[in-house]
Amino acid sequence: MQATQTEARRESRAWQSALDRALSAHDSEDALARYPHVAFAFPSTAPNPYSRDYPLLDYRELKEWATSRGWRVRPAPERAPAGEKYSPPVRFTRLPGGSARPAVGPRRH
Repeated sequence: MQATQTEARRESRAWQSALDRALSAHDSEDALARYPHVAFAFPSTAPNPYSRDYPLLDYRELKEWATSRGWRVRPAPERAPAGEKYSPPVRFTRLPGGSARPAVGPRRH
């Protein structure tokens, strides 16, 4: 069980690093990310009742991470493809005066 949790944390950090790199390279004020990609980076401990393909997203953890990097985060249900009502894209909007560079180092779990 411990090995599985350790592997899950390692995979989550890899997804977070990829998301961080993508946001850092993004030049505009807004960015969209697919729900599954963000959910793999910030998985909830609760099971996803809507899909077995990806975890439920922990928005609280995501919001803390995004804010520390100069982004506000919100679901973008208006951009959800048909049939994906419960897994809309995630919108990242730069905070005023914010940058996409981390304000603090990566969190250790």
